[in-house]
Amino acid sequence: MKQALELTHKNFWIIVLNSTSGFVLAYLFIFYMNHAMTILSAGMFNYDLSFNYVLIYYHLEPYEWTADAVKLIFASGPVLILIFGFIALVAYYSLHEEQARIKIFFLWFVLLAFNYVFGGLLIGNIFKKGVGHVFNWMYFTDTQKLIVALIGFFGLISTGLLMAKPVAHSANSYFQKLNQNNFPFFFTAQIIVPFILGTILVVAYFYPIVLFNERYGWISLGVMLLLTFLRANQYDKILFDDDERKIKLSYVLVFAAFIVAVGLRLMLSKLYLVIW
Repeated sequence: MKQALELTHKNFWIIVLNSTSGFVLAYLFIFYMNHAMTILSAGMFNYDLSFNYVLIYYHLEPYEWTADAVKLIFASGPVLILIFGFIALVAYYSLHEEQARIKIFFLWFVLLAFNYVFGGLLIGNIFKKGVGHVFNWMYFTDTQKLIVALIGFFGLISTGLLMAKPVAHSANSYFQKLNQNNFPFFFTAQIIVPFILGTILVVAYFYPIVLFNERYGWISLGVMLLLTFLRANQYDKILFDDDERKIKLSYVLVFAAFIVAVGLRLMLSKLYLVIW
């Protein structure tokens, strides 16, 4: 009876808002981490550039690009994101027994970071965009590119399956147990709807420009989350502790997401020139 009282429309949208805020924060953190690393890497080759909230313009002639520059500039960001993805995973596990709702930020960071890297290896390699641009400059054969794409493919599958348990255990922020009665409610509110809303908000943030990752990244992320759902749905009842829980809005997450998104969009709305 108590569990039925928790599964209300109000509680559903509270969980959605908390999780969507974590999604947006994590996405912007990853995007601008890559943005900053790309700019700094260009500085190592004294490549002057301009940047704004979404694009980087290189003040170069085509012949000035070198293979070493392309490899470092376009690969450094994904490597850093992969490292921070593992750091976020450690941070999540340090909080996974706590009710702290901030851990949803780390959960989404792990999912989005690994999707950015492995999805980039798979989809970027096919379209020769992002990190896939690097392999084009490395003159990989079709067989080598296929191996890279397979690494991305199996990386996405592994992430989707291995993240099922962390996703399921994140329910302890709201419930004393997770079973077949509340799992559909929880997974829809915590993962599915925030994935859809978060993707729409991210596209709106970058509008009118839609970059490669924003255009295709949701496909690989959607497949990964589907695998997470299928794996987590097979778990038996998960019991947490007996502490009382209230499904409450995380004002820290919501306001942080709003302030960061609006602040960055306004602050970076104009072009900034960087001369090394």
